Amino acid sequence: MPRLSPAAVYRHNFVIPCRHRNHPLKTTTRASSLPIVLAANESLLESVHSAGVPWWATIVGLTCLLRSSLTLPIAVYQQRSIGRMIELAPMVQSWGETLKTHVTTEARKAGWDYARYNKELQRQYRRKVNDIYKQYGCPRWKLLSLPYVQIPLFVSMSLTIRHMTGMPLPWYGQVAENSADGMNHEGLAWFTDLTVPDPTMTFPLLIGAGTLLNVELNAWLAKDRKKTLTQKILTNAFRVLAVAFVPIAAHAPMSLGLYWCTSAWFSVVQNVAFRIPLVRQVLKMPQLTPPKSSSITNKSISTSTTTS
Repeated sequence: MPRLSPAAVYRHNFVIPCRHRNHPLKTTTRASSLPIVLAANESLLESVHSAGVPWWATIVGLTCLLRSSLTLPIAVYQQRSIGRMIELAPMVQSWGETLKTHVTTEARKAGWDYARYNKELQRQYRRKVNDIYKQYGCPRWKLLSLPYVQIPLFVSMSLTIRHMTGMPLPWYGQVAENSADGMNHEGLAWFTDLTVPDPTMTFPLLIGAGTLLNVELNAWLAKDRKKTLTQKILTNAFRVLAVAFVPIAAHAPMSLGLYWCTSAWFSVVQNVAFRIPLVRQVLKMPQLTPPKSSSITNKSISTSTTTS
């Protein structure tokens, strides 16, 4: 008989688990079935596995496929948008100087104090920069689109794999009594059973190392730029999160650890590849150049003073 995962001992007051041999994972709950996103993920995983692919290869291969088709194009687009912003820097700088002159004249006529002058200058500068970026197809909001795709993908896939391993879904109250067919013996090497944690701690350490390496790569690449207090806090918070991932992954089943590890090191490879000049040329990204000290920034504007 196949060995049940430790998660199979969980029960929910309103859940009646149902599992039949040679049939997909099924559960009956008071709240009907899985959320549509998780159900779609499960169907995708089951489809790949039904083609004869073992579970470890299904998880690794599908993770790379989803990251390559969903998040990688957005990351490339972001790099191209940053390139256009760099090309527009002289225009932005010129408009910054023009606005300083214009707002200074207004401040003299109206008798504004420095606080009022600086607030008006910042407002006009931000509006003008946003208009320029929008006109040339690189609005700032698109630079924030990657997390809005990558984070839901990561969370939904993690919950789906968790469910297929036989563990309860947080906040949803849905429990599967058994894991999906083959999940307990279609692993690889020392982790043949994907329903139990890694006894060697290899994958938890790899997950923590990959996550921390991504944080440090981004921090190193931005070392020449002046960071705001918020950016420093976020960087340190991500470092703490990377370390915290180790004990979390140590108690997670190997199926989840395999997904987290693949996703983390996919990001590492992507970040490293994006720093290679030939890769950037093939993907039509701008070549990396050191930031110019003469480029205009919000700080340079905020430190401007009015003349009496």
